[in-house]
Amino acid sequence: MNYYEIDKDDDIEKLMREFNYFHDSCIKEIKYCSGGYVDEKGAMYPFNSERSVNVIFQSQNANTRVIEMKFDKVKKLNLVPRDEAYDCIIYDASIKKINNLFYWSEWRDFKLEDVEGEDGTWISAENISWRPLENACGNKKIY
Repeated sequence: MNYYEIDKDDDIEKLMREFNYFHDSCIKEIKYCSGGYVDEKGAMYPFNSERSVNVIFQSQNANTRVIEMKFDKVKKLNLVPRDEAYDCIIYDASIKKINNLFYWSEWRDFKLEDVEGEDGTWISAENISWRPLENACGNKKIY
């Protein structure tokens, strides 16, 4: 399935409604691709030309129970996982576009000054998109 590009506030609101504002959801997986690599001859391409992060979220009660979000040209990934003594539930999240960057955060009412303390998980990127994940039977895919 193709990704839905997020460009304007209406696109953000559509995703937020579809995924129930991330209420009672969690991060299942995160994958980072830098764009750098070593080829088969051992030559290094040492440039972070991609900087993409793919995140799979699952929800207990959203219309779409599993989504994948793709963050392209990532500026920062601030990952603060809770340890095993606490839950990993996201109660409300935010997606905002500020100064031509998109910000996803695991808390409601995100403000740019919130990132100064870097307490909590958030991502900033030039572009974001998302897609529902489904299996062949049409049911929502749970990994």
